[in-house]
Amino acid sequence: MSPLVLLHIICALLSYAAFLAAFVSGILFLIQERQLKRKHMGVLFHRLPSLEHLDRVNFVSISAGFGLLSCGAILGFVGAGVLLGRWWTGDPKEILTVALWGAYCVLWLVRLRATLRGRRVAILSILGFTLVLFTFLGASWLLPSLHPYL
Repeated sequence: MSPLVLLHIICALLSYAAFLAAFVSGILFLIQERQLKRKHMGVLFHRLPSLEHLDRVNFVSISAGFGLLSCGAILGFVGAGVLLGRWWTGDPKEILTVALWGAYCVLWLVRLRATLRGRRVAILSILGFTLVLFTFLGASWLLPSLHPYL
């Protein structure tokens, strides 16, 4: 396996892990916020970090995931150019990755500019992770792809 392909795989998997962290922090944010709004401090309330901390973890995770996804996509396109002689093959995984990159780019930019914060970003992180799951698993199972790793 070429080092370029190996770096592509590592960056892609690490980006998915970062998006998983954003997903988890988004869920925890919504749980914590719900307990605060209902003034019902359950068992989890004292164990969860503050809303500000969860929002910060979400932003850092989205930022790291977006950067790693960008690197992974670039390395994948360069690797395809080297191995196949063309950088774009029209593979469903490539199309979904570009869609995923666009979705997280928008989410990262609106969060960076502080246009959206808190609850809305948490919900978008959760929704974004459904696209991550489909890109990672669904495309491999449901669509013919050059990425037959699962």
